[in-house]
Amino acid sequence: MNDTAIKNFCSFAREQLTCGVELRMARYGVTPEADAAEQPDAVGGVPLSPQERAQRADLLRQRDALGAGDAARSWARLRDRAAYTWFNRIVAIRFMELRDYLPSRARMFSDEAGALGSQALDQALDVEIGGMDPARVVELKQAGDDEALFRYLLLCQCRELAACLPGVFDPVGDAMELLLPDRLMAKGGVIEAMVEGIPEADWLGHVEILGWMYQYYNAEAKDAFFKSKDKATPETLPAATQLFTPEWIVRYMVQNSLGRLWMLNNPQSPLREQMEYYIEPDAAHEDFIAVDGPEDITLCDPACGSGHILVYAFELLFAMYLERGHRERDIPSLILRNNLRGLEIDPRAAQLASLALAMCAREHDRRFFGRGVRAQVRVLAPVVIAEDELPEAAALRKHPHLLETLAHLDEVGSLLDPTEDELSALAADAEALSRAAADGDLFTVKVSEKVARAKGACDALAERCHCVVANPPYMGSSSFGPFMSKWVKKNYPDSCRDLCTAFIERCINFGKAKGLLATVTSSTWMFISSFERLRKRLIEACTIDSLLHTQGPNNHPDVFDANAVMVLKSAHIADYEGGYFKLDKLGLDVKEKMLREAIQNPDCSWFYRRNADTFKQIPGTPIAYWASEVMIGQFNVSPQLSSISAPMVGGQTNDNEKFVRFWWEVPTGAIGFGVETYQEAASSNTAWFPFNKGGNYRKWYGNNELVVFWRDGGRDIKAAGGSTSNKDFYFKPSVTWSRTSSGTIACRMKPYGFVFDTEGASIVCDEPTGMMLQGVINSSCFLEYMKLLAPTLHFGLSDVSKVPVPIIEDGEIQKAVMNLVRKLRFDSKTDYDSFETSWDFMRHPLL
Repeated sequence: MNDTAIKNFCSFAREQLTCGVELRMARYGVTPEADAAEQPDAVGGVPLSPQERAQRADLLRQRDALGAGDAARSWARLRDRAAYTWFNRIVAIRFMELRDYLPSRARMFSDEAGALGSQALDQALDVEIGGMDPARVVELKQAGDDEALFRYLLLCQCRELAACLPGVFDPVGDAMELLLPDRLMAKGGVIEAMVEGIPEADWLGHVEILGWMYQYYNAEAKDAFFKSKDKATPETLPAATQLFTPEWIVRYMVQNSLGRLWMLNNPQSPLREQMEYYIEPDAAHEDFIAVDGPEDITLCDPACGSGHILVYAFELLFAMYLERGHRERDIPSLILRNNLRGLEIDPRAAQLASLALAMCAREHDRRFFGRGVRAQVRVLAPVVIAEDELPEAAALRKHPHLLETLAHLDEVGSLLDPTEDELSALAADAEALSRAAADGDLFTVKVSEKVARAKGACDALAERCHCVVANPPYMGSSSFGPFMSKWVKKNYPDSCRDLCTAFIERCINFGKAKGLLATVTSSTWMFISSFERLRKRLIEACTIDSLLHTQGPNNHPDVFDANAVMVLKSAHIADYEGGYFKLDKLGLDVKEKMLREAIQNPDCSWFYRRNADTFKQIPGTPIAYWASEVMIGQFNVSPQLSSISAPMVGGQTNDNEKFVRFWWEVPTGAIGFGVETYQEAASSNTAWFPFNKGGNYRKWYGNNELVVFWRDGGRDIKAAGGSTSNKDFYFKPSVTWSRTSSGTIACRMKPYGFVFDTEGASIVCDEPTGMMLQGVINSSCFLEYMKLLAPTLHFGLSDVSKVPVPIIEDGEIQKAVMNLVRKLRFDSKTDYDSFETSWDFMRHPLL
């Protein structure tokens, strides 16, 4: 598939369709300031038909509903919705015409030979499209108005398809027809770019091309959002969080959740031969849900996007039904009715997911479009129910939190997990309001409809499935909007730092007991301290079946921070050894190859079997699957570094530009070298002192370049809002490292005379202890422990403090270690002092 061609087309189409819609809006007076209540007979001197007046009024009402009082914003949202609606329809028709799926069997965007043109236009007098008026076709044909005739045929085709694919071709009503851009078939237009720019072979390949279309259409909006540093809104959230999942990752997740459930129930199934990423389970401890047949299995994607995961699940389910002897043409309807569920906040993505599943069904059932079966893909749209709309006795009045959340459902989406009480209140009120509306109470009709919609959404959110598979949205909490920020902290306190981690927690509740959950997430939750409680809960309540750790550079620009792919069982199985794959090489293609090799050869060096309960022995419970039993055992037998001497950080100047200098920027006589105590420095007449601010990667000695203005014990710094934390330890000898480094941790010694700040983490202790600790911290063993506790480039006090440090009681070994450290310090100082940036520089060693 030619990714570049598809990306270029989507970018071009977005621009052209947006401009085309704007022109149509201007032509019919659909402006930010137009009054929806007015229905003029003409706009700009051009008469409007009764149908056009009604369509215009409908569009203006849609505009008002989108803007919440902001006229310009509502107009722009209507424009963008219309442009994407026509993009979706054009792409869908192109996909179907090349497969001969259109009911008319006539191509709309190319001629019989496949060149730019329209077979439907060429054969307009003979083509049969449902709802088409032959007299109108003859009239336009005789007038020689090919543009108007093509427009008419395209709209008729969309109406016909709306009957069998309403989720794709009728998302916003007939009024959208007014905004179909003109001259789509013109030279240099959208249709030419699509037909001539994207080879037919790409369309005829896998249905995933529809997902890539969605991804690339939104690429510019996504880039613009992150560049703006704005907070997410319901309008920007879908584009900012959309991420198309690579095919092999989709297959790994579905095969090891849906496929595993089938294989556990049917050990002799030939389906095993079709699953190239299937990982054999720990059979000795396996426990699973019993199912009689494929009809019993449910799979949900709670953030389904354009449906990539659901499409592959359809393929696997199809093989299961065939295995049980079902007729090929019956299977698609069975799958869509019984097995697959999709939830999504973006109606545009949901349209494509519905289309993709319908195309999968049509491939196996020629009459599928006429069967009235729809994919169960639900858009989670906001439902605003004011408390004063409800009757006094309404049960929902007791659930203001739910009412508030429903009003923001296009932000919260599948993270909403309604309680039993909330579901009961919705059911009771829906029934009572429905009866009142049926009895002719006109005041309750509107609120009855709202409560019914809310009940439908919450019922879908409360369904528990056998398998939950998702590539959830990725967004750090710093980008959350005000409501989302507050809501996620309240409802997901252990995972609120990112949407993808909150979805890990939510997806567990989507599954049945012993159900299987597969997700793609950032790997940060596996290690950093903010997710420690989440890790503990996962290990105690669930079982890690397998995990792909793909952290590391990749060559795929559209896989953003998706570097941990995990399959969980929503039940704890004692002594279960899950499979872990360390796939940290360059390039997604290499990672996929490594996974395949490890599945074929479990003895390879990048595959591990681990019982997740052992991770609890490590402080912070990191998912350190590669750690040996010896390493983990040391946490139980050796004291932590902090028990020997606690690391600390110093203060902050609050204005480095004012208070910090390189030593050569200050007269040498103004610098107080060798001061031994804080009191001595405070009482001296010296203003500048050596400053330990971390610095670049360097072991043993060095990074002595800065001085800080510390007159009268830092009086000026404190007056400027700075701090002097741990000041009593300033100026004392220490071993130190940079808390943030471009490399691994590197420990240096500092003699008497240094002030240190928050980046110059320090251990102040006696000389023998300092030498032993410096030797330990700079050792390869310590580095391995830091990979467990601090796999990022941040070496915080808490992480370093947790490393186990063996106590060396043998005097000869102690002496040997200190002699070695002393020599390494000397060599490092000699090297450092050979450069002019050292204040102890005498002359270059080559002179």
